[in-house]
Amino acid sequence: MGCCCSNKENTERAKKLEFGFIDWIKTLISWTRSYHKTYDVEPGLYFTGESYEINSPLLVTCNYHMTVFLLWRVLKGRNVRILVIDTKGINVWCSSGKGQFSASEIIKQLAKYETKDLTENDKLEIILPKLSLSGIRLSELRKANISPIIGPIYAQELPEYLDNKIVDCDDDHYKFNLRNRLFTLLPSFIQFTKYIAIVTAVLFIIHLILKTEFWWQILPVSLSIPILYITLFPILPSKNFSLKGMVLFVFQILILALIFGSRLAEFSGFIIAFHLLFYLGTNIFFGLYYTGNSGVSNYSLVKKEIITFLPVTFLLYLAALIMIILQGVLR
Repeated sequence: MGCCCSNKENTERAKKLEFGFIDWIKTLISWTRSYHKTYDVEPGLYFTGESYEINSPLLVTCNYHMTVFLLWRVLKGRNVRILVIDTKGINVWCSSGKGQFSASEIIKQLAKYETKDLTENDKLEIILPKLSLSGIRLSELRKANISPIIGPIYAQELPEYLDNKIVDCDDDHYKFNLRNRLFTLLPSFIQFTKYIAIVTAVLFIIHLILKTEFWWQILPVSLSIPILYITLFPILPSKNFSLKGMVLFVFQILILALIFGSRLAEFSGFIIAFHLLFYLGTNIFFGLYYTGNSGVSNYSLVKKEIITFLPVTFLLYLAALIMIILQGVLR
């Protein structure tokens, strides 16, 4: 197997994969950081059992710490090998979309080890995560005498998958059910709160300078957006994340109209316009933001959506800011 041969002086050895208490803390931080790049694991070949077994299944994963840690939790106690490739500390799905989880990177990592230390057969079988396929050319692996097998989408399905006959999971689909979405809720909420806090602080400063109306209600209303958006995600029409935000905006405005309907005559046109522009912009902005946390977004479509709707969001916020300034100047 030419791809995996290397000079003896450069040959590396597999290491036992072990985690401790500090790794729980790192995983928690990664989770609350919305899966952004935080901690990584050194690329290389690892094993989870008491000793390295050449005939044990070989799984491939990224070097994002949280992914490797969760994989280890599912597989610890089993005799399994894990090839951690260098994805620059980014998770499987995102790194494959960016071309970092690739066949060439897998071959590069395997080349660090002697063929006799990897397989006793003519071909080396590796199990790939289903969500990595967008970045991997399977033909490139086969040319390198590597036999790729498509594993399941969910790590928790690996024990049953390994216990049964290993087959390609071509028909597996990512469900993105309520449990999956709730897993993204807390980190999305925490990160989104940062942006809303900044906007609220800016509006408060304008209130102090121009004596404008300061509506503290924008804080709870804005923070309800992540909760509503993520919970209602499947029933919000359109596959476009920004359009889903627009639909949620209409729903939100209807609720606010029911609550404040009898008092609308008390508010100036500037105030009403500010709230409409601000909430529309915020719903679209969260839709764009959630493309990075959702498990069903498409990388190329997301790029187009951001190019289209990010300027729209900016203009909506600018118009909202002008409304609040005019309200203060002309009152």
